[in-house]
Amino acid sequence: MDEDLSASGFNEEALEEVSSRFTNVEMLGTHGHNVLARAKRYGRWFLLKGLAPEIAHEELYRQMLNKELDIMMRLQHPGVVQAIAMEKVEPLGDCIVMEWVEGTTLKAWLKGETDVEERRNVASQLLDAVGHIHAHGIAHRDLKPSNIMITSNGRNVKIIDFGLADTDVHAILKQPAGTEQYMAPEQASTSHPDVRNDIYSLGLVLRDMELGKHYKAPIARCLMPIAERYQSVDEMKTDLQRRASRRRTTAIAAAALGMAAILATTAILAIHFNGNDPNKIFVKDNQARQQVDSLRYALSSTTQQMTSNQLQSQLSQDSLRRHLGGLNDTITQLNIANTQLRNAQKELDERERKVDEAIDEGLRIIDATNAATHVKEHVDTVSDPKYVWIDWHFQSLQGERKIPEYMNSIRNRFTSKELAQIEYALKEHCSNYESNIRMKLEKVGLLIDLSFN
Repeated sequence: MDEDLSASGFNEEALEEVSSRFTNVEMLGTHGHNVLARAKRYGRWFLLKGLAPEIAHEELYRQMLNKELDIMMRLQHPGVVQAIAMEKVEPLGDCIVMEWVEGTTLKAWLKGETDVEERRNVASQLLDAVGHIHAHGIAHRDLKPSNIMITSNGRNVKIIDFGLADTDVHAILKQPAGTEQYMAPEQASTSHPDVRNDIYSLGLVLRDMELGKHYKAPIARCLMPIAERYQSVDEMKTDLQRRASRRRTTAIAAAALGMAAILATTAILAIHFNGNDPNKIFVKDNQARQQVDSLRYALSSTTQQMTSNQLQSQLSQDSLRRHLGGLNDTITQLNIANTQLRNAQKELDERERKVDEAIDEGLRIIDATNAATHVKEHVDTVSDPKYVWIDWHFQSLQGERKIPEYMNSIRNRFTSKELAQIEYALKEHCSNYESNIRMKLEKVGLLIDLSFN
């Protein structure tokens, strides 16, 4: 037999330098007052976050960068991007060095082909990561799909960009902050960091993920006024687990009913077709034999503890007659339990349906009131500030003024939490309407500061 005795080895010309210095620095762009770059060290990619050259020497921005590093260094979790150090890297100056995440943003990932189980897995990871951040007394304050990465290898979550994060420990750089589309309403007017701000943002992110009807009520609670929201991520996870457990219990009860039905049917058929030998099933015709064999196979698949010999013994006439009454009692009890579970789920679904209907009815009243003012048609056609109605602001609030009257009319039909959910949905709708009016007027040069209080 011929042997290949030639030496093995790498192609030395293809080997790249493994350096302790940062090499292959690639500028990725700017992000606010920061610059981002990718660089290689020891053959591994890192993300570098520094300051734009024009403000690199200003003490305020240097403190902000140091604060971001301090916050990130407190966090060690697979769902949070890891910070390594602050280093001077030419030509960027002082930079936060952090791990390079190979993947895509949640925003881009959701535009691709994903199924609901994949999205729920990502949602579960996201809750764990945010819970870890909050457990260290940190509020991220800028949770949004573009600040959540999904890794290419494993589809794992990585929360990034702690530039606006804050804690009660830090006494500097306290100011309102966030991204308007995803930040909590109170976040625009307070500088105090509160983990419940993140819970509101988390609700909006989960809503974008389209996780199915079982997440509908938890998401709605995330978007309630701050006192009505989940007070922690753990509370939200407990609620989700409770709802999942209730669904599993219903499924188990249905499966148990099916099992009991198989046992009972097998018993009845065995008694009916049994011969003189009590320990041996004798079937008089092939069709009946096939029925018994089919049921016996189904039974053995669901009860692994029972061997074929034990099954033969269990199917004897005497034992079957003794246990048949017990099986009937079990089926009755399972039917009662299953009915109770179904009724409880049906009642919950009915409550949620009524809340949705109340919200829809309130929106119809608001939209009809707004339509009667014709202010939307006015701002759609006006082209010069001098032609804008003097009372346009008053008219744009007519729909919102209907909310107290409507809430009072439905007050006796809902719980306090349900009323808070309905009122918040209506106010959010009015806020969006007023904001739309304002943006259209800004386009024609009328810059007026609307108050949405």
